Amino acid sequence: MLIAIENWHDASTPPPLAAGHVHLWRAVLTPTDSVREVLSPAEWLRAERFVFDIDRERFIAARGILRRILGGYLGMDPREVLFETGSHGKPGIAGGGTLRFNLSHSSEIMLLAVTYARDIGVDIEKMKPNVPFETLADHYFDPEDAWDLRLLPASQRAWKFYDIWTTTEAKLKAEGVGLANGLKVTEPDRWSLLKLIPAAGYTAAVAVEGGDFQLQCCSWTA
Repeated sequence: MLIAIENWHDASTPPPLAAGHVHLWRAVLTPTDSVREVLSPAEWLRAERFVFDIDRERFIAARGILRRILGGYLGMDPREVLFETGSHGKPGIAGGGTLRFNLSHSSEIMLLAVTYARDIGVDIEKMKPNVPFETLADHYFDPEDAWDLRLLPASQRAWKFYDIWTTTEAKLKAEGVGLANGLKVTEPDRWSLLKLIPAAGYTAAVAVEGGDFQLQCCSWTA
């Protein structure tokens, strides 16, 4: 499934999330007062460690928007949302029951996927033309994928590289291992895959455990 830019609907609060539904949120990483005020002391300490202001501001925005959206689903103050991490660092909600989420951001855009009782992963990348695609593919991709990339015309290699990268990374994040074992998906048949065009110049993917779910795409407007 390919989700184009025009398929997103503005929202400032989460719509009802039913079992068997997946909500995908898109947000521009602008740290407004409403998102700054909900960060925890630990998150402010992490923010202060960033060397560059733009990275600090985007981190603040991502954490604040994450808290506001999840707080809406949980029916609680965003400041009171507590997070925990899995054995490979995948974040989750402490005491959040069956609510699952995954977050990714690149440059000024973030994506947040939310669902119940099924593992989920999301990855977004801003497409850059000055990347050594062949070298990275040789290092990270399966030999067959790396060779297929080299056979493409130069004008198509960027799209193919980011397509493979985002779809694989989304599955790895859903599995909860990230790049700990390289780009090796241990259970490829476990995931339903959605390919996205979240904004001009970006590509992304969402991996959802199982199938038979309904998708709703929202753009954060608060």
